[in-house]
Amino acid sequence: MPRRILGKQEIPMAKAAKLLSEHEVGLSPLQMRVLSYARKYSRLSPEQAELLVEKLMKEFELSRKEAVQVVDICPTTVDELRAVLGGYKRLVASLLFSEDKMQRIVDMVKAALSGELS
Repeated sequence: MPRRILGKQEIPMAKAAKLLSEHEVGLSPLQMRVLSYARKYSRLSPEQAELLVEKLMKEFELSRKEAVQVVDICPTTVDELRAVLGGYKRLVASLLFSEDKMQRIVDMVKAALSGELS
């Protein structure tokens, strides 16, 4: 019987790694490669990643897709953040976000990386 997709939601890479590792025994070779990649490049714990996504969406009005992208990349400078946000229907990220707001996002990411985000 084919599987039905019941819903779709963007999740941070750290959460994907956690979900895949819960079923590691029965994974296909492709899924094992995805798990390996997610483990290698995830910089946050699944809990910290999800908390950061929620805070970015609430405090800075980012879409879930944008917030997940920021969490997966974890930009540590305003220029890196501008590059991440520049691709999402935002012709010029600096017009939508002031330097101060972008610096606050970067500071929030740095706090999550150091485990100080609550």
